[in-house]
Amino acid sequence: MVLELLVQRGMRNEIGILPLVLTVGCSVAQPQSIEPEVLKDSISVHQVRRGNMPLRQNFSGSITSLNPPTVTLTVPETGVLRVGQKASLQIKPPVILTGRVVRVSSVTAEIELADSLPAGTSVGSQLGAMVEVGELADIVFFDRPADARANTDTIIFLIEADSQHAKRVPVHYGRISGPQIEIVSGLSPGDRVIVTDMSKWASYTRVTLK
Repeated sequence: MVLELLVQRGMRNEIGILPLVLTVGCSVAQPQSIEPEVLKDSISVHQVRRGNMPLRQNFSGSITSLNPPTVTLTVPETGVLRVGQKASLQIKPPVILTGRVVRVSSVTAEIELADSLPAGTSVGSQLGAMVEVGELADIVFFDRPADARANTDTIIFLIEADSQHAKRVPVHYGRISGPQIEIVSGLSPGDRVIVTDMSKWASYTRVTLK
């Protein structure tokens, strides 16, 4: 803002006292309409879906048997795990092993693996497991960005219909389940969104995809 103040006082001439003269000039910079370019091969895009989302919970444990391959988990609270629930775990990346809960006590649960253990695996090896403890029916969800947090508000870039642009939209997340997260508001089934970190473009409302 440019402020110019001219005050003339106590000056007399033939017609009397000159009036007070106040001149104010304002100049406000307008934001520029810029759409930065984002390379398509530098981003990952996921599609929003409607359906049933398994609820997965993480547990820690260790290998307690090699034949049959068995993992024993520590259960921090009762009533969470039940016999028959599906489980997955990773001992040596990137291989994912699958199994099912076969026994549950007040403080532990046993998972019998359907897959063979990697060579060199020993009893007592510590690991983490993800168990499907329930399911959310008929909700909107997608494979989440790595930094997504449950029950939070965020901004995400939505791919527009022309596939050449993406715009910022506010989104409210609900419950989280492993690599997936519920969408409470802001996105609809079929929407395609950028899940790569876009913080570099956080100040822009729209970007061009090249």
